[in-house]
Amino acid sequence: MADNTDLSFTGLTDEQAQELHSVYVSGLTLFAAVALVAHIATYIWAPWF
Repeated sequence: MADNTDLSFTGLTDEQAQELHSVYVSGLTLFAAVALVAHIATYIWAPWF
């Protein structure tokens, strides 16, 4: 039987968790950049908005 002592409570290994985290952070960074550009564009278009 396989030894699962290296798994966290999520069932992921440390390597899998780090990969998932890096993908999540990349997506969050992209989302924040798009949101920042959208806010700046909206302010330029209608500063009173």
